[in-house]
Amino acid sequence: MAKTKTGMAKKTASKSKPHGKAAKNNDAADTTKEILLAGSGGQGVILAGKMLAQAAVASGYNSTYIPSYGAEVRGGTANCHVKLGHRSIGSPIVEDASIVVAMNEPSYKAFTPLLRKGSTLVVNASMVPNVGKHPGVNVVELELTKIASDMGSLRSANMLIFGLCAGLLGIDDRELLAKLLSDTLG
Repeated sequence: MAKTKTGMAKKTASKSKPHGKAAKNNDAADTTKEILLAGSGGQGVILAGKMLAQAAVASGYNSTYIPSYGAEVRGGTANCHVKLGHRSIGSPIVEDASIVVAMNEPSYKAFTPLLRKGSTLVVNASMVPNVGKHPGVNVVELELTKIASDMGSLRSANMLIFGLCAGLLGIDDRELLAKLLSDTLG
């Protein structure tokens, strides 16, 4: 995967074949999936989004990735727009989200308006105690911070997000995902 001057990930010319469910979904009726991951600086949403875009490309999709973060290293805002599909992707900005991941309350409030009927909202219930009603939206509340802490590393919450989003998108080639994790995290 190459980056453009804007930091966008894009599919480079390759002869990789689609993996997992992605191989079954490579048809003319393809729809682009739009994913927005949001939290505060230090929660790892930027890395999770980058890895998701890389996994998408390795699975045969076209993908874009746009990170956005404040000047603060930790504690400021951070979000990441990821799009994937088998057709060319015009704009990398998420406007009609298939998946929104909200790791904290400010992100939940800021990005739930992007949800549409049939979308999935993943909420870090450890940081967002009061999830409102979202008719027609699949709401997944997980105590991601607690789960990561119980696993021994708060920093692993972003890898939980990565795995969950990959699964929701049908990017389910375990060898590919394990290699990506190993290559990225060492």
